[in-house]
Amino acid sequence: MIVEGKIQPQNVEIEKHLVGSIILFQESYDLVSALLRPEHFYNEANGLIYKACVQLVANGTPLDYLTIATELKKNGDYEIVGGHYYVMSLTNDVSTAANIETHAAIIVEKYLLRETIRLGSQMIKKAYEDSTDCFDLIDWSGTEINNMLNVIESKQAKKLEQLSNEVLNDCFKSLSEGKPSGVPISIHKLQQQTNGWRKGNLIILAARPAMGKTAVALDYAYYPATKGTSIGFFSLEMTGKELAGRLMSKESGISSQKINNNIVDTYELTALRKDCLTFKDLPLYIDDTPALSIQRLRSKALRMKREFGIEMLIIDYLQLMDGADSKDNREQEISKISRGLKKLAKELDIPIIALSQLSRQVENRPSKKPQLSDLRDSGAIEQDADMVIFLLRPEYYELDRYLYGNEEMPTEGLMVHIIAKFRGGVTGEIRNRWIGETTSIMDWDKPIVINDLPNEDIKQFKNNTDFLTQ
Repeated sequence: MIVEGKIQPQNVEIEKHLVGSIILFQESYDLVSALLRPEHFYNEANGLIYKACVQLVANGTPLDYLTIATELKKNGDYEIVGGHYYVMSLTNDVSTAANIETHAAIIVEKYLLRETIRLGSQMIKKAYEDSTDCFDLIDWSGTEINNMLNVIESKQAKKLEQLSNEVLNDCFKSLSEGKPSGVPISIHKLQQQTNGWRKGNLIILAARPAMGKTAVALDYAYYPATKGTSIGFFSLEMTGKELAGRLMSKESGISSQKINNNIVDTYELTALRKDCLTFKDLPLYIDDTPALSIQRLRSKALRMKREFGIEMLIIDYLQLMDGADSKDNREQEISKISRGLKKLAKELDIPIIALSQLSRQVENRPSKKPQLSDLRDSGAIEQDADMVIFLLRPEYYELDRYLYGNEEMPTEGLMVHIIAKFRGGVTGEIRNRWIGETTSIMDWDKPIVINDLPNEDIKQFKNNTDFLTQ
């Protein structure tokens, strides 16, 4: 859709000057190559000549008029660009490569304006079609806009000295402020081993069904939120209300089953009302949209980052996500989803924790201990992950004793975090306590508090059935 009488944003003269500078001064290419791509050019001939320069540099061939002309002929583009006359004319008015980076930025800016026109036209066209779902259109539009911005290379190479100084500054900040360098973790020994969930990392939390994956993930989300860290939680399995019920159970000590089945009594409802006051300013954001694709998840995550400033993302769980291509088998779909999550973690510069199912091979082992090969549907999950944690509750399998290090211990209330892969540290096992009634976890040595509702509060509401209005 082109507005009548309007020429799309472009600056062909700057394009010609830039390509001419590259032909005369090879160092010009080095200055603009990180930012500029062949498709950014408005004039087809200029784009094809720049494409030939890219190919020559990739092959280690020096840039000059003769090598560029040879590459254009090899590609069948020499006559398309105008042959000898046009290529030589590009250098006529070039005497210096000054301001070449500014010229490249202008070319990219014009390209982005043209892409905005194209995208806007497609949005208008799709919006007029009866078969279009408005929410899918909005998600698609957001993804396309973000993809447009990816044409700009924001990451630049850094000198080792600069990177080492950044590491020293992070260490000093953590030491002086007494805060973890990553998102804090409630399990003390896990916090000691990792110093918090690290930015840009993909953490896989995997277990067989009924091991408590969702409960542990909620703890990973809830604890840093109580410290003021904004957390995004995508639940593809449970509803947002069910997750809220579990957190209410964790906070009040009342059975999560009673809360989610709405069978609490007067006194328990009093406790829930009191404890839920702590949720008022909690920066924990839950999205229970089912069957998300990696593209739609990315769009939603970018919006969360922009609106709420989230510092960590949790996905429950990976195998419930939709693949991008219906032609792929399930293993290929999971591989693409896994790679997409790793890219998203680096793009947003936050840790992403993705829950994952394990295969039934675990059940066939006497110890019931999971292994990396048990990750379901794809080995790419293991490759893409910076950290893989397995959860095991030996009591669930009716095992009386569990060998923890060199110590055999009873399995009642025992949950084990098995760190099977950790790019930034050592692997091993960490024990913590599982509280089935409230589906929550805590440090192994921490005393259990069942309910903190004072007796005088119970007496106060004993004969008052209208307490919720007070």
